[in-house]
Amino acid sequence: MFLSGYLKNALYIPGQGKHFLNIFLFFLIFSLFHLFCPQSSWGDKNTEIYTIEDDSHEGIIFAQAEAGLLRDETEETKIKPRTMKPQEMEAIESKLTEALILYYDGKFGQALPIFNSISAEVETLDIMWWIGTSAMKTGKTQLAVEKFQKMLAIDPKLYRVRLELAAAYFGLGRYQEARKELDIVKASNPPEEVLKNIEKLLAAIDESTRKVITGFRFSQGIQWDTNISSGPDKRELSVTGGTLTLDTDAGKLRDWASITNISGSVLYDVGERQGLMWNTTAELYKSAYFSHGKFNYMLLDVTTGPWWVERQDILKIPLGISNQEYGSDRLSWIFHISPNYEHYFNPYFSLRALHSVSRENFFDASKNDGLDNTTRRYELSPNFFLDNRRHIISLAVGHEDCDAEVRRNSYGARYLSLSFYTKFPTKTDLFLKYQFAEKSYKLPPPLYTDDRTDRRHTYTAVLSQEIYKNTFTSFTFNYIDNKSTTELYDFNKETYTLNVGFYF
Repeated sequence: MFLSGYLKNALYIPGQGKHFLNIFLFFLIFSLFHLFCPQSSWGDKNTEIYTIEDDSHEGIIFAQAEAGLLRDETEETKIKPRTMKPQEMEAIESKLTEALILYYDGKFGQALPIFNSISAEVETLDIMWWIGTSAMKTGKTQLAVEKFQKMLAIDPKLYRVRLELAAAYFGLGRYQEARKELDIVKASNPPEEVLKNIEKLLAAIDESTRKVITGFRFSQGIQWDTNISSGPDKRELSVTGGTLTLDTDAGKLRDWASITNISGSVLYDVGERQGLMWNTTAELYKSAYFSHGKFNYMLLDVTTGPWWVERQDILKIPLGISNQEYGSDRLSWIFHISPNYEHYFNPYFSLRALHSVSRENFFDASKNDGLDNTTRRYELSPNFFLDNRRHIISLAVGHEDCDAEVRRNSYGARYLSLSFYTKFPTKTDLFLKYQFAEKSYKLPPPLYTDDRTDRRHTYTAVLSQEIYKNTFTSFTFNYIDNKSTTELYDFNKETYTLNVGFYF
């Protein structure tokens, strides 16, 4: 049977005679088998370094050691030798064959429990290796650590295992232990390519243990806007008691605009590893229209607050203040706080909950009578990470409640969104998002007797390309289709934006 020679060699089975055919089959199958098993030397494979980015952990690097460092087993390295009946051996052979097929097909989650059941009966270095690497692939990092530690206790010269252990320690945030294992591997005179990748992981450890992490991003672009006033298609609208004729500026207008984005952040790690951090961000957004300056807009926001970061949990409590300008006048200032919590159940799925409260106050009461408001938002967002986080799918469902000083400006809204992000090997990023929102106002607007309800569909697509190191260009398309029960607020709008910028 398949792998029977290997299993007979791995187990001590008294009374089993050997003849020439058995020896020939053993060496044939054993040789084929070890083409797929960890080898005794460094081999031809190199350690591969994978980069993973997300909203909360940008730049974290996970290493998967594939350098071919395992040495051949000897009788001294066998574990759990015992007498087995032929039927027991055949059952184990069958399980091992099934597990290996799943393993080399990349179905590690299905292979792992089978390997574990085999391990309960007989455990060799190969079985421990398969369990450890399967556990790494399925997010059971602590189990991987236990298996790799056990292998190294048997033979400290299993350098490939030591690299896997360093990668597991890194994933758990145990950076000093990861560094110690990498230093041992470096001292073993590994191949040049493996050494380069070890240096990359050591650099990632240095990056992850920095006390202060800063970031800056600037972009300048040009935008074509098909409806800068968000006005209706019609100039004459039916209202209670007659017809309303809109001014030119209140109708649908098209124009080019200059778009400026500047943002910066400082993250300070208060503790030695994970735990308490403090994050501060500042952002400036400005749109300046070429022909209709009265619609210019600027937002300046500064936010600061604590983070609490654990291996699978992130709690953020950002507290900020925003200033808005519209045209040439100051429009409003907004005080906001948005505590949110995200739990990572495994490497493929997380769930985020958010509750935000903001208080907006307008500067010119004569123009903005009754618009001062307090807005509360509740949101739940499941996130799915695929292919080592190269593809991210996010859902969001939420409710927003705005309590304004004048009741006709108050509303309740519910929304649902779906987004997709992917990164291509060409250093190209693609982001797609769809959102539906239904906003119901408490009272009819002026000139209307019917209640106002807006149903808005928003489509967004962003394509970004890195040009040189730390420089990029991006193209953004945005389409809004707002259907309202009152004609005055029924509109659609498209924007096309081309940006160039840099970051560090």
